[in-house]
Amino acid sequence: MPEEMPVANSVVVTGVGTVTPLGAESGEVLRRVEAGESAARPPSRFDAAPFSCPVCAEIPDFDPRRFVGESKALRLMNADAALAVAAARLAMRDACLAVDADYPGDETALYGATGLAGVPLGDVAPLVKYSADPNGRFDARRFGSVALKRVRPILSFRILSNMPISFVSIFEGLRGPNAVYNPWEGQGAHAIVAGIRAVERGEAACALVGGCDVKTHELAFVALEQQGVFRPWRSGGKGPVPGEGAAFLVLESQRRAVARGARIYARVGGYRLGTRPRDANGSAWYSSLVAPLVSAPPAAIVSAVEDGAPATDGTAARTTVKPKASVGNLFAAAAALQVALGAALARRLGPGARVLANCFGHGTEQAAFLLEAV
Repeated sequence: MPEEMPVANSVVVTGVGTVTPLGAESGEVLRRVEAGESAARPPSRFDAAPFSCPVCAEIPDFDPRRFVGESKALRLMNADAALAVAAARLAMRDACLAVDADYPGDETALYGATGLAGVPLGDVAPLVKYSADPNGRFDARRFGSVALKRVRPILSFRILSNMPISFVSIFEGLRGPNAVYNPWEGQGAHAIVAGIRAVERGEAACALVGGCDVKTHELAFVALEQQGVFRPWRSGGKGPVPGEGAAFLVLESQRRAVARGARIYARVGGYRLGTRPRDANGSAWYSSLVAPLVSAPPAAIVSAVEDGAPATDGTAARTTVKPKASVGNLFAAAAALQVALGAALARRLGPGARVLANCFGHGTEQAAFLLEAV
């Protein structure tokens, strides 16, 4: 059964940070999505010919040194971690929030989502090459005695899926409740819900929630091909476009946000989480998930539908924007981006506007969030 929650103690979004193929400011990203721009291009870092999907959505000019001043720290990070640190820093700046000044670090929660296969093939190729016996089979002895000596020890920092969120915690000084979720959009939605609940229940004074993912390299394409994500490309010549990026949101209680004079994007009016049965009718099931959130059509939907995907948003609205069709699919970070753009859209539409941000992605875990302008 879907899990739903009208948020009893008002939780609001006061900061948004995004790093995407269409920009790093939520208003700019929203405008470009509404204009129908697409970041889909043939990959610049590898040859996509062996895969069913011929394109991806890369960030053309991201410089992590703007956000990570320590060169030693940068050497420990993969691209996912650098993007996460950047988006988290932008969200905290946007909220004008200073840890240990506005809220104690040990009362500021952090819940984030990360993907799998987070390093390019070149980083792990030596492990594969030197772990093989003469017949090409894996040899544990060669792995321990030869292969591990061919890679730098810092690979362990880059390959672990919890490291991007750990770096965010370090750079922002967050010492409160925390958890890491992976690897798909539904788990990213769970990270957002964890932050909402922590603030609502008084377990944290504030929460930073979001996700990061990089699906623009060979190992990511291998994983997506094996997972069946590229099936629409094989059958219809179009489908999900793997992207890269990160998105984070700052959540606070409305009472505390008003008290500190924070700018409020939107209030979280409610959310729904559900596990879709494998034999469920797609359109009917998604409609049943979102129906309890929208007694009347919302002013806008941040749609989960992407090119070639069978999902439907299950309701109607005057305005519909489709981030995945423009930015690409950020997978573990997709839910955070959908909600971030929903909050930005609600604020732009003005008081009383209700925006439905849907998070329907690969996997069985699905979610939707209702955002209300205040």
